[in-house]
Amino acid sequence: MKKKMVAMMLASMMALGTIGCGGSDNGKQVESQKEISAEEKAEEEKEEQEEKPEEAAEQKEEETDDSTTGEVVEENGLRKEPVATNKELNLEGEVGPFKYIIEGVQVSKLTATTDEMAQMLGIEKDKEVALVAVNASAENTTTDTLSFYLGQATLTTNTKEQVESDMLLSEYIEGEFLGNVKHSGNLVYILKNSKAEDVTNLTLHVDAPHNENFENVGEEVKIDITLN
Repeated sequence: MKKKMVAMMLASMMALGTIGCGGSDNGKQVESQKEISAEEKAEEEKEEQEEKPEEAAEQKEEETDDSTTGEVVEENGLRKEPVATNKELNLEGEVGPFKYIIEGVQVSKLTATTDEMAQMLGIEKDKEVALVAVNASAENTTTDTLSFYLGQATLTTNTKEQVESDMLLSEYIEGEFLGNVKHSGNLVYILKNSKAEDVTNLTLHVDAPHNENFENVGEEVKIDITLN
């Protein structure tokens, strides 16, 4: 039961959708504002109006930066530091009667800071590895029951690693599709022999979709992802 609860927390931590700037106060207490006169208030409002263009430019710059990196997260015995993020990748494709989308990708530095977590993930404590998180979805466009195991995609990289998704960290993507349904989730891969900064090209390899008689209804899929 404990392992299952930890797995759920880790999956939430690794989900690409949770990666971003986070709260503005970072858990700090906000001091109450003192009372000010109407004259002071008017002066402050005037100053705020003058500062708005500059603040808007800074905010836009921050949003742009967030498209490539994210905040450092340290919890549950793990430390994750993103080095490349693209939440709007949206690589679309079709295979047989299926449509699929690779919606986003992130590559991070990952370190297990406790013995328990290192053992659970099969990595060395305090040794930095690379982590790849991929948001993906697939849709069956027919009324037939078909299978397409996008969630079991094998990942290869320019650093010459070949890995399967980590079942503990990934969000399961159902492989059996009833008619006219869509499944989505997060695939998480641990690269034990790569540095996150060196990972620039990823390829997902997915088996061909098939029907209930295990007859292929499309070809094998290879999805290339280039990190900027």
